[in-house]
Amino acid sequence: MKPGARIAAVIELYDGWTQTRDDADRVISGYFGNRRYIGGGDRREISERFYNLIRHQARLGWWLAECGYEFQDGRARMIAELVLQDNRSADDISDMFSGEQFCPNPLHPAEKHLINKLTGKTLDHDGQPGAVKTELPKWLYAELLKLHHENLPAEMAAYNQPAKLDLRVNRLRGTVEDAIKSLQADGIHNIEKLPYAPNGLRLPLGVNMLVTAAYKDGLIEIQDEASQICVRLVDAKPGMHILDMCAGGGGKTLGMASDMRGKGRILACDTHGGRLDNSRKRAKRAGAGDCIQQRIISDERDSWLRNKSGFFDRVLLDVPCSGLGTLRRNPALRWRIGQRDIRTLMANQSKILKAGAAKVTKGGRLIYATCSIMPEENERLIETFMRDRKDFRPVPINEIWPDAPKSVPVPGGKDKPWLRLSPNEHGTDGFFVAVFERTAKGKVK
Repeated sequence: MKPGARIAAVIELYDGWTQTRDDADRVISGYFGNRRYIGGGDRREISERFYNLIRHQARLGWWLAECGYEFQDGRARMIAELVLQDNRSADDISDMFSGEQFCPNPLHPAEKHLINKLTGKTLDHDGQPGAVKTELPKWLYAELLKLHHENLPAEMAAYNQPAKLDLRVNRLRGTVEDAIKSLQADGIHNIEKLPYAPNGLRLPLGVNMLVTAAYKDGLIEIQDEASQICVRLVDAKPGMHILDMCAGGGGKTLGMASDMRGKGRILACDTHGGRLDNSRKRAKRAGAGDCIQQRIISDERDSWLRNKSGFFDRVLLDVPCSGLGTLRRNPALRWRIGQRDIRTLMANQSKILKAGAAKVTKGGRLIYATCSIMPEENERLIETFMRDRKDFRPVPINEIWPDAPKSVPVPGGKDKPWLRLSPNEHGTDGFFVAVFERTAKGKVK
């Protein structure tokens, strides 16, 4: 494709996304699904530019308003992006906006004037409000400022960078060294070992793992390091009975099965059958099918699951959440999630936490996890649980993970046992984990 044709595709994608506010991945998938003639290299560049328009949403909008430009559509934002981010000249942009087949229409005088105003400027400007600088809606900026204070700009700068590709090596199929050799045999290099997850590898973006022998053989799974750390904190051991109550696609389920060496039983539950179907396929490929049972449930009050009260050594609750910890991969989320959504999620999370606690046997552990950065979904909910449930003791993270690298700020003491991860501090997705041990039997409160 010509450069101008790729730019036209990005504009079309962005305008389609703003009209629907649908998940950005779905927008891209649908777009390319109807245009199979677009090659892999073109797809990567178009996707990257589309996501950059979303990552730069607030700052591009600020500059357009600052210049008195009346339009805020994909075409205007793409022009501003080319000047402010790519430092492209007016002539370069005119060449791309040529009006030739598949290219954007030629620039009109107002657009040329806009380019002249923006030339020599960058995306960032001292006059931008905090919410604009950090690429956040005003309400979310106010909430996260309470959590991060003066560190918020650095935190959000990390969230505004694309994530690399993290892998987990499946020990049921081989070792980390086996995986590295297999990947190298497929022509993949620049492989790094993850700093915190002992069975993790990190690759540059743009590698298609689905065609590698390591993936087809079940030796590797795509999984962010934060999720791998979460599995480490479950501390699954051979012979245990474990409930993964919100199993989804089964990534953490497979990680626990690997830690258990395939010995024991994991009950993977979810309300969506499609997710469990995917989990079942992944388990078969990973060689973990014999120790994992998938079960569709109606909700956290499912009558079949209720009969399993007090039965499990470990209960993992990777609860449905805002997903705001995945902004590196899903930058559009911040513009889709609102305060009302957070309140609805909190109510559901509280119900799941209560139901999950009832399934833990005496001496067993409850693991609460989210890929959210919102205190309402994390610390505040856990603090309420600790106040109400005296039959559970919080387990300090360093008690489970005594050999954690010193660069992980593991909270000590029993009052704040949780672990909060972020791309700025750890290079992972934003993630939250809290662990509790049941000290006594009793009725669910």
